[in-house]
Amino acid sequence: MAKVVFNLTIEDCGEDHCRIVAEYNSSSREIEVEKLKPSFRQNLRPLQEAILQSPAARSAEAALRPRSPDVATANGGNEARPAIRDAAGALISGSDERIVQEIGSQLFDFIFQRKILELYQECFQAARRDDEPFLIRLRVSDPALAYVPWETMYDKKNRIYVTTSQSTPFTRAVDNYGEERRMSAARPIRVLGMAARVKVLNGFPLDEIEVDAEQVAIKKALNELNDGKRLKLSWIPSAKARDLNRRFLRGDDGKRWDLFHFIGHGGHDPDRQMGFIVVQEEGGSSGIRLYADTLKVFLTQPGQTPSLVVLNSCSGAQSDGPLFSSTAAELIQGGVPAVIAMQFEISDNMGLAFADTFYTYLADNVSIQAALAHTRAELKARHFAEWISPVLYMRGLDGEIFVDRAGP
Repeated sequence: MAKVVFNLTIEDCGEDHCRIVAEYNSSSREIEVEKLKPSFRQNLRPLQEAILQSPAARSAEAALRPRSPDVATANGGNEARPAIRDAAGALISGSDERIVQEIGSQLFDFIFQRKILELYQECFQAARRDDEPFLIRLRVSDPALAYVPWETMYDKKNRIYVTTSQSTPFTRAVDNYGEERRMSAARPIRVLGMAARVKVLNGFPLDEIEVDAEQVAIKKALNELNDGKRLKLSWIPSAKARDLNRRFLRGDDGKRWDLFHFIGHGGHDPDRQMGFIVVQEEGGSSGIRLYADTLKVFLTQPGQTPSLVVLNSCSGAQSDGPLFSSTAAELIQGGVPAVIAMQFEISDNMGLAFADTFYTYLADNVSIQAALAHTRAELKARHFAEWISPVLYMRGLDGEIFVDRAGP
């Protein structure tokens, strides 16, 4: 668990202004600033298009979305290839990195200014002097800023993306830094996976996902621990909603699952203003939407709520409307201590690389926050445009899910 925490809160205080509050140790700073201008959202479009036009996005909406004429033009009219990414989901132009850095710099400068910046620099210098990381925890209570990809924040002075640095692990919160619940100390740690091999939704084809490859990658990453005594990895045979509900109700011989991992398609419904994952329909092979409110009921049964939920699908952290309209935020509100989800659509290659990398680091007995920072940094080094997509929401600070506090 991080010893030093830098809490940030962005509050709505009118149509054009918001309040930013920073807390570190016993110090507190507060400033009032102008909100991000509407043009900022427009400037995100080139970044979003790079991800949205992936040829193998894990999105339930991609099949229904017409290709952007701007992207087609930028790509020389070639419809089979995205504008600024190759088939592996890689950034192929230095200008694309500059887009991310420019957006990240704007977001960093928006939060860290005047008295807030002074407190941040004090905390940063103290952490470096003591050779200790400090956790940055952000809570946004202004609905107008729910869409912002804070994971891109770039500190120009120290030349780091805040969320890729081990010096500044980063997490989001959705309430007043909810109650602390210790992660699992019992052995074995019980990991439950669900892989939705759905190819059709509402009569429209969905991109095929390399489900088997991701399952193998997770098994390999956890292999050293997966001996039945330290860790137990299980998969739900089907991808039906009823089977998910029943597995969580029954647990593993009555013991709760510590970690739930979902592989599949997902999205955000603007009409219902709610996220969803795609599961298998009853009595058929097509898919149906399992909305966040129902998923929350399944995963937060008394005594059976997992410590960590990983939604390796598209748009699980996307919120376009009410503050808690994303699937991840809904689960956190329901009592899940930690949720990792994607704020953009992701390519299948990214989904596979993320699972392999994240679980490899998590199995090394580092915290969830540190494992995700390592993962983002590695994905960025491998030129995945979607390294900014994973979002970590946490209720408390304890992210050491694989650390056995009970001893051997």
